[in-house]
Amino acid sequence: MTGKMSLKSLLLSGLLISSLAHHVTAQTVPDAAKERGYLLLPELHEMLPAERDAMTEFMARVQAAAVPSDKTYEAPLKIALMFPSLETSDAWARLNLSIRARMEEMGVPFEIVEYMFKPDEHDRQGAQVEQILAGDFDYVVIGPTEYQVQKSNIARLSAEVPTLVMNVVNPFVDLLGTENQPITHVGFDHTIGAEELCRWTIAETGGEGKIALLRYIPGLIDSQRSDHFAKCVEDNSNMEIVDHFEANGDRELSFSGANALLSRHPDIKMLHAASTAIALGALAAATERGVLDDVIINGWGGGADELKSIMDGGLKVTAFRVNDDWGTAVAEAIRAHAEEQPVPVVLAATIKALDYKLTPDEITAETDYAFRYSGKLDR
Repeated sequence: MTGKMSLKSLLLSGLLISSLAHHVTAQTVPDAAKERGYLLLPELHEMLPAERDAMTEFMARVQAAAVPSDKTYEAPLKIALMFPSLETSDAWARLNLSIRARMEEMGVPFEIVEYMFKPDEHDRQGAQVEQILAGDFDYVVIGPTEYQVQKSNIARLSAEVPTLVMNVVNPFVDLLGTENQPITHVGFDHTIGAEELCRWTIAETGGEGKIALLRYIPGLIDSQRSDHFAKCVEDNSNMEIVDHFEANGDRELSFSGANALLSRHPDIKMLHAASTAIALGALAAATERGVLDDVIINGWGGGADELKSIMDGGLKVTAFRVNDDWGTAVAEAIRAHAEEQPVPVVLAATIKALDYKLTPDEITAETDYAFRYSGKLDR
């Protein structure tokens, strides 16, 4: 059975998405979500409470030991994996490894075909979507270059092949309950990460000082990481956002941007970095200028490079993703869908603040679980 045939049958049986999603109407969707076009995770769960319970139950399966599948597969599941593997962060490489390892543990046969791109290569990803639609895949796992930019491609894929959207936990309002809705959205709630960094920053600084933003690629993720953080600190402290620079997720551009911000604001208290590449670029600039002890620079994601920097006295804090829960959730969702079990509309893994006050042993304890499948990467 091909992915397209299985999608059609599952649409008819109602197993593609939670049955409650079919009851979404214009009256039940919050006005703010209608205006922005997508739901925040708390909005989704308030609108469809059973989705919160379903996600909690499913994530318990993700965090537990693998249970072998007793299904007989006629052929390996052919999976297209689209992700920005050319990015500095190691999160996507870990995603790849943890999907594979969990599928193997469960005894689900699979074949993965990788499609790679840089985070801002929107047209390249669009061309890859055409290749996938012309192929014969059972599943697509797509990490969009930018969620809203790739909306039409996500909808097109979902109508033809069972599709999982990565790094986003915000379903599009007008796709819910339609044949264009992805099976699920798997990632980390960037607003929760922003709030974790906000609380840490206020506690660390006493709520006083100036902050400048080094922004990610314009769009949903940057809005949730940068804007949500900015609003949180300004609403809950005396801290002030004095400037910003569009670093576009690029390390060298971030180095230049950080230098410019530090020149314009020599009394700045923090450079908020919205990605790993940005954090490392800002770190290099602050180190070169000799102001690393005076300026807080955060990481975003908590990959190996960021954690090493924290332990070495560089970055002060990171929004740490419990990374391998991400890939494990993908594997479990594919297995559940293939076995005709329902999958929650969103699967959100844990994100927390880790900082320079932790000992190496404490950080190791965090990473032993978070990187339980992906281990130590040689990149």
